[in-house]
Amino acid sequence: MSNQKGAVMSNMTIFNQEVPSFLQGANGLNDLTKSLAGNVTGGGKRISIRGGVFRKIVGGEEVGKITSRELNVIIVNAAKGVSRIYYAGKYDPSAIVPPTCVSNDGVHPDTKDEGKQSDSCVTCPQNIAGSGNGNSRACRYTRKIAVLLEGDPSGDVYQLQLPSTSIFGKGEGNVHPFESYIKYVAGNGRNINQIVTQISLDTDSDTPKLLFSPARHINEEEWALASEAGNSIEAKNAITLTVAQTDGVKKIAAPAPVAKKPVTQMEPDEDVGEPVKRATKKVEVPPTGKKSLGDVINAWSAVD
Repeated sequence: MSNQKGAVMSNMTIFNQEVPSFLQGANGLNDLTKSLAGNVTGGGKRISIRGGVFRKIVGGEEVGKITSRELNVIIVNAAKGVSRIYYAGKYDPSAIVPPTCVSNDGVHPDTKDEGKQSDSCVTCPQNIAGSGNGNSRACRYTRKIAVLLEGDPSGDVYQLQLPSTSIFGKGEGNVHPFESYIKYVAGNGRNINQIVTQISLDTDSDTPKLLFSPARHINEEEWALASEAGNSIEAKNAITLTVAQTDGVKKIAAPAPVAKKPVTQMEPDEDVGEPVKRATKKVEVPPTGKKSLGDVINAWSAVD
């Protein structure tokens, strides 16, 4: 036993030694190590639109915000379709809590414990008009995308969860809700991960709503970052994990399914109503050029 302990103590000294030359180009932890180490929840990065402001959240803590109502990103991955998410309990804007029930494919719940409300999203009592506030549904549509921030050479991937008002609807000119924007980009023969996308907050909407428009083609350095980031474990987590999982919030015991009308709990970035057809104010996209890293860093103000 003592010999084994001595061997372990001796082997630990390799971390004080210089990395072999052929390994020095491999910076940071790779996906295999992260996966085996259990780095699938918590400590993630995301962009929040709480309070009508773009906020950088890392490991559940706000680390910066941008005063502009526009944010330029490169979309490197996205959930294949809309998801559904349901909360039981009263909404508390100061707290991020795990959802009661989640469906990543929007058809069947992923939840396997007592939080599951139905075997099918279509027949779920939380999917009935009037189960939420007013005539809305208690179970909400959402879609998650993985983005890089323009001008950030680190290649860090951020999760952005889109409320239903940012997903559905028709666009005008080159400004669109997400699904319409993807079709607009593809219809013009471009790949979504090869352009810089400008995301703007719709100031005419009473609930959080994002609009998307093309800004410019990415450069060679950005393409290298986007190509690597798109298949990373961070990007895959960004399009599958809930906001609570990204922030590292532990799931608590969920209430059993109830048929009566619940008081809904929504994530802070969620919308208040179902998607409705309404006129969208055209947003003029200002001429864009390549931003310096200093410009991007200065745009993110310190947290109050």
